[in-house]
Amino acid sequence: MSNPMTLTASIVDLQVPNNATFQQGLQFGVVGDTSWSLTGQAFTMQIKASRDDVTPLATWTSAGGQFVIDDVVQRIINFNVPDSAITAALPVGEYVYDLVMFDTSVPPIRVLLMQGKMFVGQGVTET
Repeated sequence: MSNPMTLTASIVDLQVPNNATFQQGLQFGVVGDTSWSLTGQAFTMQIKASRDDVTPLATWTSAGGQFVIDDVVQRIINFNVPDSAITAALPVGEYVYDLVMFDTSVPPIRVLLMQGKMFVGQGVTET
């Protein structure tokens, strides 16, 4: 596997509804490039009100089920965050986040894949 650390982290702003499961798909790297994959990788994302905050408001992980790897070769993952997890931790507003991929080595190799702002919006349809 080539070292994906040479890639530049994408800056992506996310629009997240507070009344529906957040299921955004993401593909990393160049389409058709199979020189690296997501085999053996896991994901974690912390969401904070500010980059300077010590404690995140929410942490989403592949181990927790908030990220699902759909295709290891084409490097496609999906968010899978229920609305209950969003409303419990993130009131309507603007936040910052980053998404880190890491492997099982000791210590793990951590690769920043993307970062940006997250906008949690008030949904119209309620349960």
